[in-house]
Amino acid sequence: MADQTAVRAADAEHGLDVPARFARLDHNATALAVRLELCASARHRLDLQCYIFRDDDSGRLFAEAMVAAAKRGVRVRLLLDDLDASGRESVFGRMDAHPGFDVRLYNPLPWRGLLRPLSLLRDPGRINRRMHAKALIADDSLAVVGGRNVGDEYFAPEAELAFADIDVLIRGELARQVSESFDLHWHSPWAKPLTEVRGRRAPLEAARRARERLARPPRHEAPEQVLAKDAAAHELLGRLRAGAWPDLVGEGRLFADLPAKMELDTAQGEGYFDAALRALVGSAQREIMIMTPYLIPQEEGMAVLRALRARGLRIRILTNSLAATDVVAVHGGYRRYRRRLLELGVELYEFRPTGFWGRRLRRFIRGAHLRASLHAKTLIVDDHLVLIGSANLDPRSHGLNLELGVAIASVPLAREIRICFEDAILPVNAWRLGLEGGRVCWEGAGRRHEPGAGWGRRLLSRLLGYLPLEAHL
Repeated sequence: MADQTAVRAADAEHGLDVPARFARLDHNATALAVRLELCASARHRLDLQCYIFRDDDSGRLFAEAMVAAAKRGVRVRLLLDDLDASGRESVFGRMDAHPGFDVRLYNPLPWRGLLRPLSLLRDPGRINRRMHAKALIADDSLAVVGGRNVGDEYFAPEAELAFADIDVLIRGELARQVSESFDLHWHSPWAKPLTEVRGRRAPLEAARRARERLARPPRHEAPEQVLAKDAAAHELLGRLRAGAWPDLVGEGRLFADLPAKMELDTAQGEGYFDAALRALVGSAQREIMIMTPYLIPQEEGMAVLRALRARGLRIRILTNSLAATDVVAVHGGYRRYRRRLLELGVELYEFRPTGFWGRRLRRFIRGAHLRASLHAKTLIVDDHLVLIGSANLDPRSHGLNLELGVAIASVPLAREIRICFEDAILPVNAWRLGLEGGRVCWEGAGRRHEPGAGWGRRLLSRLLGYLPLEAHL
């Protein structure tokens, strides 16, 4: 087992002092191709940690790439949160059956199958705590960290709903620290081998259906075909194979919640949020830019923002509009803070569902009409610090879920991500919010209610906002 102190990375005195090379991954097809390349190039060990692993085209590509690595003699480990995996044990069982391929489920539900919903009633406090961290590590030397799970909405260029996200590719010592974090969770008592959770082999009919799903033809254009049309992405993959990419230099530090966060009565000490905010936000001198799909600052977060504004810092936040969000309940919680944020002087923007990333995703698909939703979880401090990870700015990430991210001191990387942010908040891509007569308004929308969202969605958001759900959002 990895030394717990080695992966904690939450001690403020260590600073951002681990040299590494970085590259941003913001185009969905490129992000998938890079991950598949890491699977193909791994020689000794391949680890994937994620919250969601869909049984769709992207999931099939991942499964095939990871099984192929296991057949080459690579030790492959897949660590999944059980909330999404429950009910699809036969699909993951086919991967787990290969020699050298191990699957573990994090915080598994006590009851399976038709009794699965009753698990929430039996032990809601424990079941509500989930492993939300995402990382892919190859040979302890290359790692991808960010907000993407495995599924068409994160990668496929023709998915009906496409998430706009940003990951970071890491080469060097920092990638080894991400690997140590994975080891800590893999060996924790919360991670159960799939064979132990299943308790028995899946019926033959279930196994047959799993084979059929894996063998079915893809519904979308293959990512490699999409990338073949993108000369820049093709060049980057060539450089990755040659060891010349990523090429942006800097220093970084891992921020990772410990498994102790899963214990209801055990305090893990300073976690991802507290450590990251203290190390980065506290050092800001001029400006903070935030991209988060779900924004519920709570009173603690409002106090931090108030203190930053008192220091004269400019704060700009991009989050999802009601029309773009995939979780209406979270928007209901966020809307209670909008006016207070604006009164505080925070510059608030809401992502349009057909804005910046929506057009980027459509550039190879003539006549496509995609709906994009912001999924990036990124914070930029001044012109040189970046935080990229799995955590949203909401109570669930702060108090319930296990999260992982990296803070990076790199002027060139911060410049690239800042450009993404500046493009994403242009009027054609996002609505800027303001106050008129004390009421929230959307500049350029020509009305005073949630633009782009129907009355039913607006009503549902308002009703959910009145319920006492904030601590669970």
